Amino acid sequence: MADLKAQSPSGGATPSERKRSVFAEDLRIEGNIASDGILEFGGQLTGDITADALVLTTTARVKGNVRARQLTIEGQLQGEVNALKVSIKTGARVMANVAYDQLDIASGAHVEGGYSRVNADTFKL
Repeated sequence: MADLKAQSPSGGATPSERKRSVFAEDLRIEGNIASDGILEFGGQLTGDITADALVLTTTARVKGNVRARQLTIEGQLQGEVNALKVSIKTGARVMANVAYDQLDIASGAHVEGGYSRVNADTFKL
């Protein structure tokens, strides 16, 4: 079981200074991932992801809980989502309960589950 953490520099990085981590489609993880920066995930994960900004690419297959300020889903997600801004793209498959402040679902996305609002003022990663 893995518990991977990508750390950003202390002192609060600006958006242009945030670290970007990329996990390609050949990666399989059983465990949790946490990042203070931008995470682009295209592999298979059984576990939870916490990131400031998270992109689940078209090859992503995630079973677990996701927490992010900004979440873009292009691949498959099964679990629970808690995010401020959620964008579900065409071709995505989301089978999850989603708590969000802003939600965008593209035509052609497959979505199942419950959708509810989260208070942006009290949201914490």
